[in-house]
Amino acid sequence: MGTRHRTSLCREGWYVLLLLAVVLTWALVRENNLLLLVSGVIGGMLLIDWRMSAAALRRLEVRRRIVSGSHAGSWITVEVEVLNKHRRLASWAVAVEDGVARRSNSLARPLLRPRVMFPLIPIGQRVRQSYRVCLPQRGRYVLGPLRVSTRFPFGLLQRVVWLDGGGDDELVVLPRLGQLRPAWLRHCPPAPHGVHGARRPGYVPGDFFAVREWQSGDSVRWVHWRSTARHRELVVRQFEQPGERQLAVLLDLWAPEQPRADHARRSELAVSFAATLVADSCRRRSPTLLAIAAAQPVCLAGLASRPFARQAFVALALAEPCAAAPLSSLRDEAFGRLGPDVELIVISTREDAVGELPPLAAAVRPNLGRRPPCRTIVVDDAGAALSEFFQWDQRAAEAKP
Repeated sequence: MGTRHRTSLCREGWYVLLLLAVVLTWALVRENNLLLLVSGVIGGMLLIDWRMSAAALRRLEVRRRIVSGSHAGSWITVEVEVLNKHRRLASWAVAVEDGVARRSNSLARPLLRPRVMFPLIPIGQRVRQSYRVCLPQRGRYVLGPLRVSTRFPFGLLQRVVWLDGGGDDELVVLPRLGQLRPAWLRHCPPAPHGVHGARRPGYVPGDFFAVREWQSGDSVRWVHWRSTARHRELVVRQFEQPGERQLAVLLDLWAPEQPRADHARRSELAVSFAATLVADSCRRRSPTLLAIAAAQPVCLAGLASRPFARQAFVALALAEPCAAAPLSSLRDEAFGRLGPDVELIVISTREDAVGELPPLAAAVRPNLGRRPPCRTIVVDDAGAALSEFFQWDQRAAEAKP
């Protein structure tokens, strides 16, 4: 296990080593055989401690698995599993320390070092322990390297083994979700009556056009058994719903070349608002389009499903604001995917959004041709303008892990 290891004396080990030096010196000076025997016992205890601590970690296999939690501000549970492959020796008092660091252009030192303790790992058995961390900021994080240590059996020496390479995993922390205020429903009314209302079991609202994974509330009659056997999970048929409204979110993550602290706060608020809109649209099972004008532009469109919501959340989590956000080029690609009945929401962090975004809104009608024009809601400021529609925990978002 691992390619890097180290054995070092603990503080108690230094005390015992000093005692050994005093006893051995006194025995040689006085020519006392009894003291020589005592010094031999002390030296043998240090030798046994060194050999046993090395053997305790020699054939251990350590793995980690992210169990639950992925949004910023929520508790993320990570499970650590240790397998003892030794045939004759159990491992006692094994500590596994992990590292959590945010990945940017250069890998910074770990922000957190969670640690779990395994009192006993029997021969040939697996033992699991878990730890929880709360990461308040979205983005890509790296876990590792794992550091396995023990002071068994006497606690005089510490044996440490680092897991290189395979011990590092990446974790994408999704944006923080907020809460839409009642005023938002007045600006964005729900779909026409009958589309999302109560349905009798097995009701088919339209023509079949695709399949998707099973969700709670789906009828058993919608299950597509051939696709279910191929994918090894429940897959249901999806039907067109007449009058269904598409939600299109265009996020303009602009930031000056020398951003200030308030620009970072506005960007996080805009990303959180966009993520909340996508989550609400997927709950209502509405077709959704998400376009992000950022350092790496992204345009996603799909039906309401958990895989699409996950894909949209990951794109929002990795979005970085920039001064040259390609809004015009992304506009053409996004408008080409708009449906006949669409609700377009433009979220921008530009300082002069009032003067720059009206041409963008005016370009919607020519792109739709003869189809009905979509309704446009422009949020030009990711601060005060959103307080009427959106609520989030600002203090928790600005907290450090």
